[in-house]
Amino acid sequence: MAAYIVRRFFQGLVVLFLSTFLIYSILIITPGGPRDQIRALTESGEIINPDLIRLLEKQYGLDKPYPLSYFLWLFDPEDTTKVTYTIQGEVLTAPKGINLFGIIQGSGILTGDMGESVSIDQGKSVVALMGDRLGNTLTLMGLSTLLSILIAIPIGIISAIRQYSRLDYTVTAFSFLGLSMPTFWLGLMLIIVFAILPQQLHNAGLTWLPYLPTGDTGDSTIDRVYHLVLPVLVLSFVGIAGLSRYVRASMLEVLRQDYVRTAWSKGLSHRAIILRHALRNALVPVITIITLGLPDLFGGAIITETVFNYFGMGKLFFEAVSVLDFPLVMGFLLINVVLIVTANVVADMLYAAADPRIRFT
Repeated sequence: MAAYIVRRFFQGLVVLFLSTFLIYSILIITPGGPRDQIRALTESGEIINPDLIRLLEKQYGLDKPYPLSYFLWLFDPEDTTKVTYTIQGEVLTAPKGINLFGIIQGSGILTGDMGESVSIDQGKSVVALMGDRLGNTLTLMGLSTLLSILIAIPIGIISAIRQYSRLDYTVTAFSFLGLSMPTFWLGLMLIIVFAILPQQLHNAGLTWLPYLPTGDTGDSTIDRVYHLVLPVLVLSFVGIAGLSRYVRASMLEVLRQDYVRTAWSKGLSHRAIILRHALRNALVPVITIITLGLPDLFGGAIITETVFNYFGMGKLFFEAVSVLDFPLVMGFLLINVVLIVTANVVADMLYAAADPRIRFT
């Protein structure tokens, strides 16, 4: 297992390198990208501050020829810009990037410096912008994922055990409905049913009738809970529909295996056969679905967060793409790639834990 993890680690580094190269190259050369922005500024005929042009070129590494600019985007040892920190009221200055024993100093994404926003909040660090939204996304996606797992796995198991029963047909219909329903449409319908119509009735005289907020994140703890209800319902509904189908299909396949039939013939209890023998092996493909969904805890749900005006990472990414804030887009995509590679390694490790027949060499 140790050798396998080390091998996957180095494979992951190769994937990360290729991914960063593609992210940088595609976004830099795309129409309307940083090169076009700088060209438009210089050719506009207006009086442009030359420091602004140099700042944009430095931001994207375009003051050097491609592909050297890509490697400087990763790490620029010549950038020793001073940055200011305030710690316990004391203002301190330090070199930008890393400074390891006074030997390595510079900036770039390898140092955790992902640049600064050029549109959404000019001059603010990309990492700081993401940090402002990450807590909201972790709360939303964490609750939705947990609720989906807690409901979908029991539903899938029962549906597989009672195959072709009324319950199974009901779960199947529910799953197909959830998988085929667009999240933006479901979100809008929930807003109308549980927010707009109840509020109109409330204002018309039915003051006892409660209603849910249509968007935003809220301020106080209770207010935040109210604002989370509708987006969590949307994401959980879709998550339960998809995950329950995987659990059902996996359980049906395992229940037909010879070792399960042998357990039945030995007279083992129904609970022991389902939970101790069948479920453990049936969870192997389900683990893939759950672990590969972990990057969503960071990336958020772009459509759902936009519909509910929920200030999370998904809405931040949508805003960044809309206003061509390329440093923010690059940073977002880069972190997602890291999380996806990590999730794949974690999934492989969980396979062995769930199914003792799986061994990695």
